[in-house]
Amino acid sequence: MSNIYKIIVGVILLVSFVLMFTVSLQESAIMDELAHIPAGYGYVSHLDYRLNPEHPPLVKMLAAVPLLFLNLNFPDSGQAWQKDVNGQWDVGTQFLYESGNNADKMIRWARIGPMILTLILILFTYIWSKELMGQKWALLPTIAVAFSPTILAHGHYVATDVGAALGIFVALYYFAKLLARPSKKHLIWAGVAFGIAQLMKFSAVLLIPYFLLFLVIDYAVDLYLSRRDILPGARLKQFTLKALNRLKTVVLVFVIGYLVVYPFYFLTTINYPVEKQAADTEFILTSFAGGEPTAGETCNPIRCLAELDIWASNNPITRPYAQYMLGVLMVIQRSAGGNTAYFLNKVSSAGDHLYFPIIYSLKEPLPILILIAFALLFSLY
Repeated sequence: MSNIYKIIVGVILLVSFVLMFTVSLQESAIMDELAHIPAGYGYVSHLDYRLNPEHPPLVKMLAAVPLLFLNLNFPDSGQAWQKDVNGQWDVGTQFLYESGNNADKMIRWARIGPMILTLILILFTYIWSKELMGQKWALLPTIAVAFSPTILAHGHYVATDVGAALGIFVALYYFAKLLARPSKKHLIWAGVAFGIAQLMKFSAVLLIPYFLLFLVIDYAVDLYLSRRDILPGARLKQFTLKALNRLKTVVLVFVIGYLVVYPFYFLTTINYPVEKQAADTEFILTSFAGGEPTAGETCNPIRCLAELDIWASNNPITRPYAQYMLGVLMVIQRSAGGNTAYFLNKVSSAGDHLYFPIIYSLKEPLPILILIAFALLFSLY
């Protein structure tokens, strides 16, 4: 990157940060922050994951690190922390507003971490775009991301949305590099990026089928391009070896990724009593997939995941992964139950396939939508 482009990207990052920080100073805590801030503080100060298990720890931990230097009073002696199952809302209310802490100062400092993640997302947008289209044209998507109303609105909150966007984007970036130029270096980076994505938001689990689909497409293209370079009699063997090598590669990416996940959950469950973790897990999953099977019955495959998770939460070695799996199962449970929302003049707990396209088209500036449509048509051409 030449100096002039470094300066331009630096200015873009600075202006984006100033916009987010300025708005952040004028806003009180949103609902999610009432749960995420005390949860993150519990992770880094108490090494205890009893709050907010339905979201991974990384964004919340980064948000809570500055709070360690504020000499805060944490309500860890009340019932909400000691006895309640996931008493995140009560602990959040007590921590921010009822313990003698300066809530505005806490919120201001907690939002620094998410804003840094947003800036990293903008920077990676430039890095990948530069590799695809050069330094000059890479500024266009970088500016589009840096000044997107959606990114600016969500980038300064202690929430998992922009963190998820960053994790998934970077994971895709390194996985694409691995497929294009296989090497141990790219394999390790792809695995680490995949693991970090899992620590941002549980929807990043969808990277598993996406990577597999990506792999199949890449394999099919490779077969098509190399079909004439391999003798007909050797094609089956060569194609099989290529398939096995690609499958081994993606499995190693997943293995490395979940090796990255483990220490974060190990660290944040050190002081989470095994007995309470197991009891909390069992209580939260009581109704999951129809509930615990009766005596003599075999659990259905989905419910078996809950039973396995309950068992793993009792084991000192496996309980970090059990806490991770609990969050995944809670997301599945919530998705199955639905979330009531008002959309297109109706109230419903069922999702609508038009929701995200319409919301995106309403929130993003018209010039950006026109550019995206043009880019899509040009790519198809």
